[in-house]
Amino acid sequence: MTTNMLMAAPRYALRKLPAAALVLSGLLVACGGGGGGDASGPTIDPAQLKGRWVTAAGVAPATTAVVVPEANGTASAWLLAQDASRLVKLVVRSDSSANGKSYALGQANATGQAVTGQVNAALAASPKTIAFTGLNTGTLTQSDALATPAVQTEVQGNWSATLGGNAQTVQWSLAATGSMTGSSTTGCSYTGNVAAMASTAAYSVSFNESCADGSKTAFSGVGTLNVAKNGLTVVVTSADETRGTAVFFAK
Repeated sequence: MTTNMLMAAPRYALRKLPAAALVLSGLLVACGGGGGGDASGPTIDPAQLKGRWVTAAGVAPATTAVVVPEANGTASAWLLAQDASRLVKLVVRSDSSANGKSYALGQANATGQAVTGQVNAALAASPKTIAFTGLNTGTLTQSDALATPAVQTEVQGNWSATLGGNAQTVQWSLAATGSMTGSSTTGCSYTGNVAAMASTAAYSVSFNESCADGSKTAFSGVGTLNVAKNGLTVVVTSADETRGTAVFFAK
């Protein structure tokens, strides 16, 4: 795995962007949904959790997390199993609580499962570490602070992802402004935007999916580039958070 991608193994993605659900023995313990996490701990500044975090070598399931601050004082944490089997999106708050949804990628007719927990951060340590209660990957170590602002023009160009054992291809074309248009070989079209974050080495991703059967779905999430700038990893959830996916594009 390269250290400058959320994950790097082209496996799952669109058409329709597959819904997903938690396997109860998976990443986080399911215990209801909705508002903030039930557990609270020490007061933290969620913005200080910004970065890319990875599990130690030999820990299974190996997981990479990207945490980005939000304008409302929370942070969004995207945790992706390195075999692309599962995605978890969490909202981390100043009371250390974390809640969100977990998605078993590749399950066509499943829905996101609500999860809650608590983050424990050791930000004075070297290297910095974080851990989530209920997370069976143990402690994650910061591999990249994501401190360098993303560059908009670095995602400009044509991107392609091959899915489902080469059964489906998704293509996106990104303009210098970040506007995106795309299509899939299964009859879906995509319009949206991939915008460089002002103070983070990541991109804000939002788009609409329209498919031949008449279905339309809005998605949003984050994207990260690899070191060579020729691989773009995108993790997104639908607006109602029932569907989530990871897409691995190459130029």
